[in-house]
Amino acid sequence: MRDIHCHILYGVDDGAKTKEESIRMLDIAVAGGITEIAATPHYRGRWKNWDLVRQNYEELLPEAEKRGVALTLGAEFYCEEFDRDHIDRYVKELSLNGGHEILFELGWFSQVSEIEDSIYMLQRAGLSVLIPHPERNRQIQRSRRVAQRYLDICCEFVLSSSSLALAPLSVIRRAAMRECKRGNYAFVASDAHSPQEYEQHIQILTSHSFLEYNLRKE
Repeated sequence: MRDIHCHILYGVDDGAKTKEESIRMLDIAVAGGITEIAATPHYRGRWKNWDLVRQNYEELLPEAEKRGVALTLGAEFYCEEFDRDHIDRYVKELSLNGGHEILFELGWFSQVSEIEDSIYMLQRAGLSVLIPHPERNRQIQRSRRVAQRYLDICCEFVLSSSSLALAPLSVIRRAAMRECKRGNYAFVASDAHSPQEYEQHIQILTSHSFLEYNLRKE
């Protein structure tokens, strides 16, 4: 199984704090049948030190290899950081494993009309735009038509599994369940920031009720 969105890389954002925590997350992943993890630290605000990101990634890579986990590098690119003059950098440094996919994070209050052009420019640069945890966006929570608009412009949705563990009346969980029932998620990911969150991810993946959600465990 592939975990396409995880804050496993230590000391670079609000994810794993130490190398030991990162290694613990690797061990939990292995026990849960995960064979590939995309380390996707935030690219926003003060979390844009890509020299440190690459350094810590290289230090963690041997630990992943010892455990048979293919650890790749990408980013969770916050939409408000987009600058059309830096598209070449986004393609080379922020895409998943230097490939054709990029995680493009919406803000809580992002309007689809405000970021469509950014999405189109990323797509014209050859990137497939994956939107992590769209269920957290207020517009998507309020209107299924907004969710459909993102799909219509060829974005793909990535569910954070933790959204399914929220209280039944949580607006995030309700939006996630609605999009699950419509079959609108291309991927489910851990979005884990700690060993405890990774354990929760594995528990959700292995639960009987998960089979009802119409999701690909990639």
